[in-house]
Amino acid sequence: MTSPAEARVAVERNALAIMRGDLMQVMADLTPEALGQLMQMGSQAGGISPAQMPNIEGYDVDEQGLDGDGQLFHVTFRSSVGTATLATTWKQVMGQWKLTAVSLVSAEMAG
Repeated sequence: MTSPAEARVAVERNALAIMRGDLMQVMADLTPEALGQLMQMGSQAGGISPAQMPNIEGYDVDEQGLDGDGQLFHVTFRSSVGTATLATTWKQVMGQWKLTAVSLVSAEMAG
């Protein structure tokens, strides 16, 4: 197993890609299972999932430890409409860090 610091590099790269709207990088980081979870998330968040947030202004990454062979991180995205926090699990897949699971922790409207 490689270090949490190496996983964090992948998490930061992915969060920045989401913020910039770099769909190619976002898709490259996802496993098919995580993609399915992201697609379902939009309806759960009441329109405030990262994919639906206009002009994401920033993000925070918080390490949450290990879950078996996965590294857990909470990623909070901020925009003018509010914040959305995702629980993400990252694992090494064929030598690359991939987002293997994602769920919504919280979504809060601004104001």
